[in-house]
Amino acid sequence: MTLVTNSPFAVLTLLLFTTYFCLMMGISNAAFHNTPPMMITSQRMTVSQRYNHRQKQYYHHVPRSFHKTRHPYSHPRSHPIGSRLMATDNSTVEKLQQQANKMKLEAEKLEAELNLEKIQKLERAIGAVENIPDEKKRSQKLSDIRADIKALASRIDPSVLESLEKAIVVAEEEKMNSATSSADSAESSRVSTETNLYAKRKRIVSSMNNDKDKDKITKAELAAAVEIYVLLPKSMRRALARAIDLDENRTDPAIVVLNLFDLRDSLSDERLQKLYMEELSREKENIGKTQQPLDKAENTVPMLQRREPDDPFNPFSYPDANNIRDVNTMVENFLPRQTRKEGMVPTKEEAEMFAVQVLGKVGKKTFQPSGPMEPVSGGFLIRGKMVSQLKEDGDKLIELLDESIVDILPKEWSEKYQVSYIVDPTPQMLVDDNVNGSPVLLVHGHDMSPSINVLLTTGVSSVSLFLTFVFALSIFGQNDTVMQRITEAQGQQDYDLTWFNQLITPYLVALGITQVCHELSHLVVAKKDGFKITPPTILPLLTLPYLSFQNRIKTSPKNLSSLFNFAFAGPAVGMAVSLLLLILGLQMTMGMTPEQVQYSPSVPVGFLKLSSLGANIVDYILGGGDGIILQQDPNTPVLLHPFAIAGFSGLMINAIDSIPLAGTDGGRMSQALLGRPGHTAFSGLIYFGLLLYTVFSGHQDIFLSYLFVTSFTQRDLEVPARNEVDQAGIGQAALALIIWSV
Repeated sequence: MTLVTNSPFAVLTLLLFTTYFCLMMGISNAAFHNTPPMMITSQRMTVSQRYNHRQKQYYHHVPRSFHKTRHPYSHPRSHPIGSRLMATDNSTVEKLQQQANKMKLEAEKLEAELNLEKIQKLERAIGAVENIPDEKKRSQKLSDIRADIKALASRIDPSVLESLEKAIVVAEEEKMNSATSSADSAESSRVSTETNLYAKRKRIVSSMNNDKDKDKITKAELAAAVEIYVLLPKSMRRALARAIDLDENRTDPAIVVLNLFDLRDSLSDERLQKLYMEELSREKENIGKTQQPLDKAENTVPMLQRREPDDPFNPFSYPDANNIRDVNTMVENFLPRQTRKEGMVPTKEEAEMFAVQVLGKVGKKTFQPSGPMEPVSGGFLIRGKMVSQLKEDGDKLIELLDESIVDILPKEWSEKYQVSYIVDPTPQMLVDDNVNGSPVLLVHGHDMSPSINVLLTTGVSSVSLFLTFVFALSIFGQNDTVMQRITEAQGQQDYDLTWFNQLITPYLVALGITQVCHELSHLVVAKKDGFKITPPTILPLLTLPYLSFQNRIKTSPKNLSSLFNFAFAGPAVGMAVSLLLLILGLQMTMGMTPEQVQYSPSVPVGFLKLSSLGANIVDYILGGGDGIILQQDPNTPVLLHPFAIAGFSGLMINAIDSIPLAGTDGGRMSQALLGRPGHTAFSGLIYFGLLLYTVFSGHQDIFLSYLFVTSFTQRDLEVPARNEVDQAGIGQAALALIIWSV
């Protein structure tokens, strides 16, 4: 083809073609020498800018003809325009394509994560918008937030839009039908959004890992994992939720568990530990403060629980259930000191072994927890509800839990710790519908033996025995014949008092028989029901030989019925034997010979009046019931056989032991019938009434010393039974009324 060069148009065309050809050769040469004509600074670039920049770099390195063909070139080929294009082999092309795909996927992942963070911020903003009082402004704000969430969700996955719109429509219909608040519709939208975002995140992670054979979690595994998750402490659940960018208070536990399962490979131990320590620090800062409820369930706390905390100077103050000091103070008032023995209180890890391994496996068949464990003084509380299949049978619940503990946990655990089914001993019980509080599980030590000072108890018992011997001497103090003979023996330095020992021995033996029967009855019931008791300690008392024989329970009784039987058996048998001895002694008094009357002991009328039952029996048998004996001067001595005095003394000792105060046998019966809160109130009324009676009745010598000794030696309530929810029956209540009336 002949080109006419003298034409202006031809010259211009040739010039343009030459310029274009030179430019193309320069661009190709720069590309193959890794010198792109324009460098984009990576700083301050957005995700999309960084992605576009990497794509441009890729297209500068690889000729466009490589992208238009589906098959790699098998031989060198020149650039269609430039002649200096270099050859590229198959491996280079594949490597560059993989690098481009990887950069594109990374950009999509970064963009998706940014959108997820924005959506979560918008979801948190919904809670603040719900507090706007103006309905119109609140609706407008909610609409704007939903629109932003929909726009961001569409960037992640268009399928989210459809499910999100359906959730909003359903929420709006529910709002119109049930006249619920706008918070409910926002909650429905939020849950739906989080569910779809979870699905998107799952697809992103699976695409990045390229693991098509990844394990799937089954429904049974998910249910078990959720049960374990909800039993974890609040701080640990918050830390796990934060590790996957979720709010534990606003997200369903199943969604949190699924996220943890799918993202488990990306969670590091260091990050989890750091988050957990942060939550623990935050929890410590909030101790002692009234925290604002975080979710709807916590926002329904009764108004009574939000009253002023416990104030010792305010009689109308109220213990704060959120204050750990108030909680432990109330628990320590209801549970005895031996439940808090050093070395016998379970640690958090040991208590979690039961909560996670045992309840996590058999909770659906026994006791379903409603929240995490709560540390209290002496152990850990687990709130929840017994399953309906057990028909409110606390004994069966404990039996099943014990069997599971033996099968699942190490033997050392069951030897050192146990689980009791008791009523709530914390301030929360004061706002429950149940008078005694809702049932809870208490994980605590198995051995509750009191810390006994052997030297102290031996000394107290020795003093009591000495006072008993003094009382035996005192009953002969009004007998002139006996006192004259003792005086003559001292003057003649005759220290042979065998004759006097023969006088006091019947009394001491008879009194010992009443107390031995009392203690044997306790021992028989304890052996029968399988719990241990300590050897008795004799407590002193003025006016009477002694106060009582105090024995402590070392291990938990089976239930409150067992505790009642144990407490009732001792005084009941002791009273019965004492009455028999009293009646037998009165009969022997009427049959005494003149010589026996000459050496018989005596007690004043005032002493007989300490017991209306005993005094009336004496007056009826000896005086015919006309009041001849009781109407005499209180200081007038009444001659009686030693068996009669021993029977009367035993009757008084067992009757005083039956008074329902704190840890006495009467207090144990009251605790078994009324529960710990009811017994505490009832015992306080009895103590106050007895104090008034002591002041106005003239019996200050006996009852003041009784109140004094009891306040130091028997002030604690009894150890917790394995089942304290099922109280003693009506028949046992009738027996208690009979023995209290005596």
